[in-house]
Amino acid sequence: MPEENISIFVKSDVSPKEYVRRILIPSIFGSLIIFMAIMVFTRFFVLPLGLRIFMYLIPTIIIIYAVAYPYLMADSKKISINSKLPYFITYFAVLSTSEIGRSDLLKVLSSDPKLGAIASELKKVYIIVDKLHRSLPEAFRFLARRTPSRVFSDFLDRLAYSLDSGVDLKEYLFQEQQTVMDDYQTFYEGALYDLDIFKEIYESIIISVVFAAAFIIIGPLITAQDIGRLALYLLFLIVAAEVGALLVIKYRMPEDPIWAEVKVETPRQRRIRRALIYSLIAIPIVGLAYYLIIRPRFPIPTPFVVALTLTPLAYVGNVVRREEAAIFRKDENFPAFIRSLSSSLAASGASLLLVLKYLSAHDFGTLTEDIKSLYRRLAVRVDPQRAWDFFIAETGSWLIGIFSEIFRESLRLGAEPDYVGKVISRNFERLVRLRRKRQQSVSNFLGIILGLTGAFAFSIAASFQVAVSINDLFGKLEVPTEYIGDIIHVIPPSGMAMLSLVMLVLMVTHSLLSAMAIKVADGGHILGSLYYFVILLWVFAAGMYLGQHLMAKFMNLGGGEAILWLLG
Repeated sequence: MPEENISIFVKSDVSPKEYVRRILIPSIFGSLIIFMAIMVFTRFFVLPLGLRIFMYLIPTIIIIYAVAYPYLMADSKKISINSKLPYFITYFAVLSTSEIGRSDLLKVLSSDPKLGAIASELKKVYIIVDKLHRSLPEAFRFLARRTPSRVFSDFLDRLAYSLDSGVDLKEYLFQEQQTVMDDYQTFYEGALYDLDIFKEIYESIIISVVFAAAFIIIGPLITAQDIGRLALYLLFLIVAAEVGALLVIKYRMPEDPIWAEVKVETPRQRRIRRALIYSLIAIPIVGLAYYLIIRPRFPIPTPFVVALTLTPLAYVGNVVRREEAAIFRKDENFPAFIRSLSSSLAASGASLLLVLKYLSAHDFGTLTEDIKSLYRRLAVRVDPQRAWDFFIAETGSWLIGIFSEIFRESLRLGAEPDYVGKVISRNFERLVRLRRKRQQSVSNFLGIILGLTGAFAFSIAASFQVAVSINDLFGKLEVPTEYIGDIIHVIPPSGMAMLSLVMLVLMVTHSLLSAMAIKVADGGHILGSLYYFVILLWVFAAGMYLGQHLMAKFMNLGGGEAILWLLG
């Protein structure tokens, strides 16, 4: 069956009946109701053109989302499959050496929630083989034509051909890993390249928004428009651009989280929770100290006051950063531990407990204490699975978690220890190298955000100061209104106060969304964004101060005198 004849509903696992009943029809009716409500509302109330356009965009976006829903689900499923391919091929390869049959092997793979969309795809293969009694190659070819992932489809086609040819599954999967990991590396590096391209697009967007902001701030002096309404338009424009950038990063980057999904509470979680409580308590304390001690003695610009008050949030962000650095160090040591553990099991034929006792006396860097704790819990012989859960939780690493479960389950099902250790360590090291590339790319992204934040703050503050200076100048002119009333317009103090407030909200919003984009890009804990949030607040505050202060000098001194003042 040609691939182009496969429905998008099949590839996205969306039932057409359920889609029409739960997505399409409610969206159409909801959009019509909203559209009619907007028409009635605008007949009785006069609204600005920009606000009316925004209101009519709401039902339009709902309709577009409903139509694109199956394609969005298929794309999301494709990204999930591509992101989980390394773990799937590792698990599949090590289980191929176990004593279970192929049907049971598929059942084990299809019931593992950590494989995400791949598990649901393999469930179809298991049903075809076990319930419909079709051959395994035929089931693989059936799925290959219906999966949205090209990489996964090619793997299934190659696997079906090899099984038809009588190739040994263990040897084939050992060799095939290289091909699948190469494909995954291409996918991963492609996503990083997309991030590099997006940096340029993001930079262009911010520059365009800065130009728009300058016109919005200065424009009311000429057009007599309501500066409060234009300030809200500016805020909406910038927030929309920032949220759009955040969503693009979230849905284009591969699913590669740093933190493990823990089933038990660990000292690491308690430290983070305690740091969060301390940070939240410190915010009102710092604010109170400013108003009682600092404010009466030193006049500090409002942006610096906001940054100072929110600075305690950097503490919890820094705690999360240190914990993530410790997790990265544990990831570096895990392949050596798995190689030593598996080779010792294969060479000695001893139990896992005895080998762990021997290895716990060796140095595996920051992983040593976790290995000793694992041995002590297994030695109690109460609940081995719970002991591994504690090991995963204490390391805190998502990579260590999923590969540890693959190792434990493979040994339980009778796989060859030496083969298991070789496969896991090789694939694990490759994923760690890809993560290093990701961290380098995110570091470059952080540098761009810091530079753009300073330039952005400088530009809007300079524009604001120009508006303030011109507004003061116009306000002092003693010219009859009938002569120049249609040429120059004075902004009332309430309008300037509103613009100042919007700039402060913009400062906090831009810093927060940009910090979240950094953590979404590197796959880290969202609380780690608070560290960058505070840094961006101070950069924004400094940019605003410099922009407003320098522009005030230019406006007061004149161009030539201002240059001489800058040169000292």
